[in-house]
Amino acid sequence: MTNLGLRVALLDNRLDILTELYRNKTTNLISNLDASRTTGVTTIIRNVGEIENKGIEVTIESKNLITENFSWNTKLIASHNQNKLLKLYNDIPKNFGNQRLEVGQSTNTFYLVKWAGVDPQDGYPMWYDTEGNITKEYSLNNRVAEKSSNPDVFGSMTNMFSFKNRFNLSITAGYTIGGYSFSSFARGVNSDGLNIGDENQSVNQLDRWQSEGDLALAPIPIWGVSTSSVRNSTRFLYSKTNIKIQNVAFSYMLNKKTTQSLGLQSVGITTY
Repeated sequence: MTNLGLRVALLDNRLDILTELYRNKTTNLISNLDASRTTGVTTIIRNVGEIENKGIEVTIESKNLITENFSWNTKLIASHNQNKLLKLYNDIPKNFGNQRLEVGQSTNTFYLVKWAGVDPQDGYPMWYDTEGNITKEYSLNNRVAEKSSNPDVFGSMTNMFSFKNRFNLSITAGYTIGGYSFSSFARGVNSDGLNIGDENQSVNQLDRWQSEGDLALAPIPIWGVSTSSVRNSTRFLYSKTNIKIQNVAFSYMLNKKTTQSLGLQSVGITTY
């Protein structure tokens, strides 16, 4: 484990910046490996390889506004992490559902057939083979290790407000930028026709192929027939870029006269 940090305070300590660079190498990675069914189990736990995580984390704390009765402070955390599998048991790639462990790739790499869209001539789904050629035949043999669930940047922002040192409000939001997630839910609501009669459908289904030349988002829906368009592919990978309010806290500190009458130094009430 290697870690290097630099901290800088500016503007009479109203701006504090902490930058950290790190590299962590994990050896004897523990994971499941397939086992012969004759043993009575399907997987066994073994030390299968080595992983490297390296990146940068920046923490910025600022005192935005300070008056006699009011203050506003902000804390912003931004992180970038690169994850790579350095070594694998027997050097044999290992598949875990829609993801794959492969030397040189992130441990969160997706292993899927690449979606090529809808053929504007007949409305049928298309995919790419491993050579990058378009095909209308879906095959698991065309799966490729591409795209990762690791975000490019992730972190949080906390804003803290204080009034007369008695009323305090804290709002924390988490965010991720980049990275992908696979949605099995999206497969059901974008049916190619096989289950379209008994499952609710996405509004995206309105943008379906209907006549020759249509540049449609969804392929032609054939009642009761599957064209394989809902089988696992990069069609159902979605960007994870988002921001979410994670915590809101409000607190009130009782005045000294009240707390001293109770024989206490300080009393606060906090609600989340």
